[in-house]
Amino acid sequence: MKEQINFKLLPSIELLEYISFKNEFLDEAKQAFAEFCFRFEKDIISKSEIYCNKFNYNEVVALEIAHCTFARVWKYPTFKPEKSKSKDIDKGILLWMHPIIYTQIVKYGEQNKCAEPTEEEDFVIIEDAKGLVQYLNIDNIEKNRELTAKLGTIESALQMLSFKHRIIYFTYRAYQRDGKKVPRQVTTALREKLSLTQKSINTYYGVADKHINNYLKILNEQA
Repeated sequence: MKEQINFKLLPSIELLEYISFKNEFLDEAKQAFAEFCFRFEKDIISKSEIYCNKFNYNEVVALEIAHCTFARVWKYPTFKPEKSKSKDIDKGILLWMHPIIYTQIVKYGEQNKCAEPTEEEDFVIIEDAKGLVQYLNIDNIEKNRELTAKLGTIESALQMLSFKHRIIYFTYRAYQRDGKKVPRQVTTALREKLSLTQKSINTYYGVADKHINNYLKILNEQA
């Protein structure tokens, strides 16, 4: 690349493309990454502070988590516009980065340091309704309120079962999309965390799902 590029004028999606070319054009990738960080830093730090506050982490940790998040983007700029939750690309990129922030915080709590970036999508185990709401990251206030209330009811139902039922159910809810199976990395993480076979995990989920449906049915009949 011999021509001078004004990275400040490039769309964010093109900045990610330049970052992905770092093995061939390192200088240009670094310049694109610097602009990308400048463009999204304020929003990412703000979101990191909100998440960290819920985990009782201070602003220093929140800043480190933000840096961890950008480090992952540098190594794996894997945002896909066709899978974006928003038609606005910049907003879509932010929504793509929010689960990365959440994952970094969870892993930070386990390791007291940034998680090593991996090529696989970041997967986390969801232990309760609050964690699922945070992971799904719904911007619409009304929809977020409705989801929180609904999941609160589900969590009440799951209190009658074991913690394994709750973790499996909420984690499955986080990663189930359009009838597709839960990603293999998620089921592997559940097996390792809970010391269960895949058959047992499927059984736990089936019991939890049936229990919740019966619980909600009784509530509706009493209403």
